[in-house]
Amino acid sequence: MFRLRELYLLRRRVTAFLKMFHLSRDVLSRLTATSERQAPILQNVREELERVQFTADQLLENVNNLLHLYISLQSHRTNEVMRVLTVFSVFFMPLTFIVGVYGMNFDVMPELRWPFGYLAVWGVMVAVTGGLYWWFKRRGFFQ
Repeated sequence: MFRLRELYLLRRRVTAFLKMFHLSRDVLSRLTATSERQAPILQNVREELERVQFTADQLLENVNNLLHLYISLQSHRTNEVMRVLTVFSVFFMPLTFIVGVYGMNFDVMPELRWPFGYLAVWGVMVAVTGGLYWWFKRRGFFQ
């Protein structure tokens, strides 16, 4: 399987060959046969050069298509990673907020003196996490 660097190198080589073929075609178009024996040979060289140039054009197009495909696949992989990171951050953002509020050590927080305050905060965090999971599941984020 080709790596990206090899594809770029191949594209540069094919582009250089195409430039040489264009220059050679210009030179061949200016040549004229001096005898009847040279005319078919010169015509065969011109046709062969056109065939090779056509093949090089096709190769350049294929290499460009492979480069675009490779870049598209890399972009798709990046999007998948960003999706997973987004889901994780959305899950932990509200939990971090709740823990941050209760970590400020205020004296006038009624739920701190309540016997079930700790359990209630855990219940709220589990409910938020469950609600987010349900919402993401309904939207099709987990496939």
